Amino acid sequence: MATSAGTVFSQTQTHGSNLRNTPNLAIGVDQAPIRDPITGAPVLAPTFQTSCTMRSGGYIGRLRLGSIVPSNGTITRVRIRSGSNPARVRVVIMQGSAGLYGTVRRRSPLFNLRPNRVTTLTVNLPVRRTFTPGQQVTDAVALSFEGPGTLPLFDYGTSGTFTQGTGLLQHWYPQCIRGVPRNGDAYTVDGIELLMQWEFVPAARPIN
Repeated sequence: MATSAGTVFSQTQTHGSNLRNTPNLAIGVDQAPIRDPITGAPVLAPTFQTSCTMRSGGYIGRLRLGSIVPSNGTITRVRIRSGSNPARVRVVIMQGSAGLYGTVRRRSPLFNLRPNRVTTLTVNLPVRRTFTPGQQVTDAVALSFEGPGTLPLFDYGTSGTFTQGTGLLQHWYPQCIRGVPRNGDAYTVDGIELLMQWEFVPAARPIN
């Protein structure tokens, strides 16, 4: 299939969460899951914020893409499994390198999610994965939330143990905004899954 711009697309790929787990960590943007700096135990810290950005860091010991795109292409759909009172959400494309993310390149409109269901969001967000000598720049698919409401998170109950097959979550408070680097503000915690699945259509030729 070809677009009006002449870019040829190939088969759709699905990545991220399989959405089998049900949200069980009923927190909003005013709390952040972290590990206690002394004991290493999982705790919820007050953020005093009204927004946040989250992305999946993948799954420990599994060859599953959490949020990093495999090549140039387009994100066409995002599915999110919500709890009873979901916060509003945007799909955002973050630019990063070697796991360091925090700069938003593109973002969708603000969406309302359906309570206790999987909501499918239709988007058209070009993404890229580029290689230059000594550097790789790869986009990642993330979500920005605005309160009130709860976040689509599943807690495996294993935080701090890095258990095989469990999710990694990276978050920023407040939400990342377009063109403003926030690489140093990211916090990563294990044992929590972002219940987001995304559809990706690779491009046969690079997207500028």
